[in-house]
Amino acid sequence: MKNVHIFSLSLVMLFFSLAACGESEEERQARLQAYQDSLRAVEQAKVAEMMAQMQDSIDAAEAEEMPMEEEPESTSTGLVEDGNFVVQVGAWRSEEKAQSFVNKWADRNYPNAYVVKIGDEATGDVWFRVRVGDFNTKSEAENFGVELSSEINSGYWVATKN
Repeated sequence: MKNVHIFSLSLVMLFFSLAACGESEEERQARLQAYQDSLRAVEQAKVAEMMAQMQDSIDAAEAEEMPMEEEPESTSTGLVEDGNFVVQVGAWRSEEKAQSFVNKWADRNYPNAYVVKIGDEATGDVWFRVRVGDFNTKSEAENFGVELSSEINSGYWVATKN
């Protein structure tokens, strides 16, 4: 019986000595720091990817927007069938939302409203731009943009027709 108690006591002491041999506080801190560094690296990679996508979007928009040259004044004052300038009134990520604005403006006698899809589907950077009209000159488009923006309480910009 004495041997059983000594054996049991030896087992208990062995268990506690093994439990005490776990990682030290320094090792635990180093493991925690490595984990936090890994999380930080992943977050930085995500931010870098988002910034690259944003820059790609900006570069694509700048490449698409060519400098607008002022054309000579024409006697026409309004929408034409095949002009070089348009008034852009918004851009949305949702094609349905952009189309709903086009439908609204068609009901208000703006039949030349339409949606232009711009962007790269591979990166998910797609925009649906809502544009109105075709104008012969930039100034005609500007005048219409001022009128339209006051009516719909929104901004606008003049773009060349793509």
